[in-house]
Amino acid sequence: MSLGTASNAFNRPELLSEALRERVLAEARTLGYRGPDPAARRLRTGRAGALGLIFTDRLPFAFDDEAAVIFLRGVAGALESTGDGLLLIPTSPTRAEGARVVREAVVDGFLVYSTPTGDPRLEAALERGLPTVVVDEPIDVPVPYIGIEDRKGARSAARHLVELGHERVGVVAFAEHAHDDATLPFDATAERTAGYREGLGAAWDPALVFTTWGNHPERGRRALRELLGRDPRPTAVLAMSDALASGVMREAAEQGLDLPSDLSVIGFDDVPLALFTDPPLTTVNQPTELKGEVAARSLLEAVEAGGPAVPTRTVLPAELVVRGTTAPPQRNRS
Repeated sequence: MSLGTASNAFNRPELLSEALRERVLAEARTLGYRGPDPAARRLRTGRAGALGLIFTDRLPFAFDDEAAVIFLRGVAGALESTGDGLLLIPTSPTRAEGARVVREAVVDGFLVYSTPTGDPRLEAALERGLPTVVVDEPIDVPVPYIGIEDRKGARSAARHLVELGHERVGVVAFAEHAHDDATLPFDATAERTAGYREGLGAAWDPALVFTTWGNHPERGRRALRELLGRDPRPTAVLAMSDALASGVMREAAEQGLDLPSDLSVIGFDDVPLALFTDPPLTTVNQPTELKGEVAARSLLEAVEAGGPAVPTRTVLPAELVVRGTTAPPQRNRS
């Protein structure tokens, strides 16, 4: 049995008959050989066979948050036919620890998903010189960037409420800085906030802005309880995600408010839950799955080219989708 036949049994099985391959594998088992060493294969090919995803939050968020799951589905779709794996690098107990994980990760390049400007994990990725693609934020980076029209989408949502006649509009906003470091700003949050401010114009009221950490419906419920305590209370709410908006809607129902006659609500993302709320949620659509696919393909192309990715900017649309949760305010309410 030749060395070429043995190699093909493990690396190119389609070149051998099933019977011959089984003979080779049986002999290998007898000798205690379990197949090619992955580390040796990496040395030979110069490829790790995996991409690193520097993630916005802790690992459970990747599977609990609907928008994150859709983004990951887009990434997985791009990787499906390549044989490449995906290493998730979430936030760590300390940012220094996160940077160490990035420095030691055995990957061919990095996708950076919605991290604050100055995140040590991103800086560690750039220092390694591997192909890197940033998604959503930071906005100003020396590598390819894929994002959406955050400010334009938020502005169109706010203008929709003003055109309906709303003058007191609450905003449920993400924090503009990382929870553990006020020097690390989130660009996308700032862009959406600026869009709301521009769209509302004279109706913008900082006293009606509720800032929350995390993207969970319960945070939206808490925000609405706070906003309903203002006098006069808002007649509409802009939420920076559909998850937050769904919490606002649940709390409104608990408070006996009818949507949209008593309260108008607009979300952001247009994840599937937006279609199944009652009534269906008016929201800003962003092509989340496409964003993941475009980002992964861009990174794979840079890896195949064997050098740093050429800085480019891809900005996808974010467009208002009007459904059942917005209407003119009731003028005779107290």
